[in-house]
Amino acid sequence: MLHDITESNRASWNQIHSARPGQPPSYFADGGSTLSADELAAAGDVRGRRVLQLACSCGDEALSWAQLGAAVTGVDISEVALDMARSKSVATGIPVDFRRADMLALPADLTGFDLIYLSWGAICWVPDLTVFATLVASRLAPGGSILVADHHPVWEVLAVVGLNQLTVTADYFGRSTPRATIENTKLPTGARDNPAAPSFTAFIWPPSDIITALLAAGLTLAAFREFPNPEMYADLGPAASLLPATYLVRATRNVSHETLQQVPK
Repeated sequence: MLHDITESNRASWNQIHSARPGQPPSYFADGGSTLSADELAAAGDVRGRRVLQLACSCGDEALSWAQLGAAVTGVDISEVALDMARSKSVATGIPVDFRRADMLALPADLTGFDLIYLSWGAICWVPDLTVFATLVASRLAPGGSILVADHHPVWEVLAVVGLNQLTVTADYFGRSTPRATIENTKLPTGARDNPAAPSFTAFIWPPSDIITALLAAGLTLAAFREFPNPEMYADLGPAASLLPATYLVRATRNVSHETLQQVPK
């Protein structure tokens, strides 16, 4: 079932990714970054560290991590997205190892990472949090972290219908039940306002569920923060700053006593 969901979404992503170019190579050649200050602060210094981005899309964040001196691997299910990402890597001279894979079925050699990162609009494509968290925990080096920075599910289920007016369009507690419909403003770029867009299967995961799954996989919670972003509630008015729009979770794989004993003095 998970494979069927992923393959259906892959075909849909391939249809719309030409409308999702991201930043041009010149942006990164000039030192640009698509990472927020909050993400950078949560990740810490990545220079010389191994970073894996899951659902890397057209490569903008992967290139941004590499600009900071990290050894970066980017994984996505869309061949079209990866072609765009590789072209940017070549054009800018910023090395990133881009791989096509389902993020719930990673190649065996993708392991031992210091940071595994998922950016905006990634976790909603995960159909099983237990499988996801277990896999991520197994691919981290001791002391490594997972960083999830994403849209808040409150934003996912609310739609602005007028000044100070909201309507509920989805079930906040839907969890492993695929969303029956995705409200237009929550659709990916390329599908939004496009009556011919393909369908997608997405999920709504409360942050508490994500944190619980990571803890159950043996990780330790290092940070959880929620943020407003009035622009994400366009036309709502001043109340837009009163609602959560994004959030950030970082969880870490502990360095075991046995591992510490093996570290050279």
